[in-house]
Amino acid sequence: MKRNFLIILLLSWMYLPTFSQLVENVDGESAKLTNYTTSWIANDGGYEESHIPHDMLNMYVLPDGTAATICSWDEGGTNVAVFKDGKLISRPEGSGTGGWGRFSGNAVVLDEQYVYQLLTQHGCDGGNNELNINNKPQFPPCDKQIEWKTVRRYDIKTGKGAPFKGGYGYKGDMLIVCSEKERSLEGLAIMDGLLYVAVKGIESERIPDSIKIYNSKTMTYLKGYPVKGGVGLIYADNKKALWMMRGKEIVRMEAMNGKLLPQSLTVPPEAEAVSFTIDLRKERLLLPNRGKDLNIMIYDDIYKKPRFAGSFGVKGGVFSRTKEFIPGAAGPCRFSGPCATGVDDKGNIYIANTSVSGGRGAVLEAYQEKDKSLLWKMEGLIFTATADFDRVNTTCFYSPEKIHQIDFSKEGSRIDQLIAYTADPFLFPGDERVKKNGAFITSVFKRNIQGKSFLFVSDMYGGMLAGYRFNQEQYGYVAIPCLSIQNGNPDKKHPLSLWVDRNADGYKQPEEFHSVVEPNQYSMSFFIDHAGNMWRGTRQHGFFLWKLKELNEKGIPVYEEPRLIPLPKGFQDAKRIYYDPEKDELYLAGFSPKAQDQHDTWWALGSTIARCSNFMKRLETGALSFDDWKPDMLLYIPFHIEDGSGKDFTNAKAFTVEGDYIFVALARNGWITVYDRVTGDFIGRIEPGESVHKQSGWCDFNYSINACRQPDGSYLILQEENAFAKILCYHWKGAESVK
Repeated sequence: MKRNFLIILLLSWMYLPTFSQLVENVDGESAKLTNYTTSWIANDGGYEESHIPHDMLNMYVLPDGTAATICSWDEGGTNVAVFKDGKLISRPEGSGTGGWGRFSGNAVVLDEQYVYQLLTQHGCDGGNNELNINNKPQFPPCDKQIEWKTVRRYDIKTGKGAPFKGGYGYKGDMLIVCSEKERSLEGLAIMDGLLYVAVKGIESERIPDSIKIYNSKTMTYLKGYPVKGGVGLIYADNKKALWMMRGKEIVRMEAMNGKLLPQSLTVPPEAEAVSFTIDLRKERLLLPNRGKDLNIMIYDDIYKKPRFAGSFGVKGGVFSRTKEFIPGAAGPCRFSGPCATGVDDKGNIYIANTSVSGGRGAVLEAYQEKDKSLLWKMEGLIFTATADFDRVNTTCFYSPEKIHQIDFSKEGSRIDQLIAYTADPFLFPGDERVKKNGAFITSVFKRNIQGKSFLFVSDMYGGMLAGYRFNQEQYGYVAIPCLSIQNGNPDKKHPLSLWVDRNADGYKQPEEFHSVVEPNQYSMSFFIDHAGNMWRGTRQHGFFLWKLKELNEKGIPVYEEPRLIPLPKGFQDAKRIYYDPEKDELYLAGFSPKAQDQHDTWWALGSTIARCSNFMKRLETGALSFDDWKPDMLLYIPFHIEDGSGKDFTNAKAFTVEGDYIFVALARNGWITVYDRVTGDFIGRIEPGESVHKQSGWCDFNYSINACRQPDGSYLILQEENAFAKILCYHWKGAESVK
């Protein structure tokens, strides 16, 4: 299926070629390869209707074990998910994600028929002026001062909107509680056919905080009352009272009038909680603790004087060390970040986790509380990430914060088991992966350097790189920070900053930093090769090389002074970079004089991939003349400026090189194009298969793809899939099997 096109193979690096301007068509049906399978890792659901959301921030559980989770945002639209017996049974439609002006709130409740969700709706993102089945507006006006703060209702079995007389919204299923931009809905509870909504007021307009009460069947307003001291999450008990979380305090009040009752408790200073629940059957309060203990705190005597009575879950959660588990190891009752909990009438306890590390990733698990036996577990992944291969332990893949054990016999479905977490925010709070408001970590480079295991990660736009080493005896699976490098800002005279952990303690000291003058802050291309050398394209200014000198006696990388190397002739804008130390081949991706951008298409990889053979050998022997050096191959790939035509859907976003091929991840549809590494011949296109319903989100970051040649000559390709919180794994048989 090889087709020659548009690239020129230089017979010698000493000669500057002429170039064809033709570009191979990669989107035709004939370009699609068929000799591969599609699998995935890190999510129990492989497509839109089955995927597990990447966050779970609150939860509500019915007595029969039906559980609903909610998060503020899920790229795949599962802001609210309803589970039963370890299965996702419904996904309330349009429950948030920002599309069409809808944003999910922080609370969800259930009864036997409906799901009720807090949701905000504005009219400035795809709204219209049309009326719904109730002759009510489908959207509010596009006005910065107006946002509908609603309770939205769905059918619990189908997830379809459950409209009611007088309901607003495009489905007629929205109850508008208030519409002032400054106000918010802070809590939602249900009891005896009544919905209770905690509403934040506006002090400047003398609108008090309040509780508003509605009939859950008719969704009509019954009454309301002001609340002093602020409002927060609420939960209704079966004794005509509401419990409310206000910061570190949880208070109890009469449900119909707000009169404070004597029962209250204060969350301990060392604990961190974002929700709570009341066990109506056993008369307990359960408090998920996202602090260092990572367990469920249990309070009893709640109708007298609530007191701490114990906990559920291993103290220290996934980062604890026990006889059976080392730190980081996943296992029963080893929670990764409990956000919410609930119980049913069968003695089962449910825990919704969103990982305490910066990258998130949800896990919903259910246990028989008495004997702590695991009933089922459902796992999701960070919003967008890729994974890389461990070339020593070939059945392990690494995502930014997790280690996945692979079972290749499950090819065509989910093929991994989550075995460990590598980011511990309590032990290493300076870890780039756990910083609040830090870089959004997505890219992964698993490296084995001089017999030592390392992990490197980067952010969405390749503007930083962080490195980690491992010491299983001391830290288990937890990765120890040992290196980080950040873009600078030449306009503000901020240099590029490199930190190397010279004393091997995992913490940053001022004397461990080294600065380099920053020529271009819009690098988008930090990369580390399999020998441990660091690279960084600086767009039109060339590229940096930090050559690894050695690992010191503590196993820490030591680098030579960086070199800024100019670009070869025929290439003018290094946006991505890849180096293969085994073959001594350098690849630069970006734009060239013969195929320029002309529109600042900042997100795209570019139009041209340059291969420079014997690069390090020529560099070290002095055979490389920077005044007159040229690439050995220039490969032109599809590129189109963003002009509204939609032709940019085949633009490239990321690439990698492995074995005999160059693999290019296109920006849309999850497509990967394959080229012969030596000749540049276009081999064909890989795209998501039937096992994932042919679905994929866009390619959202710069190093989203990794590949590994197998002993039989086939290839495994790992690629980001950001719509439904998983990582695609293609097993391609190779071009020879196409002939």
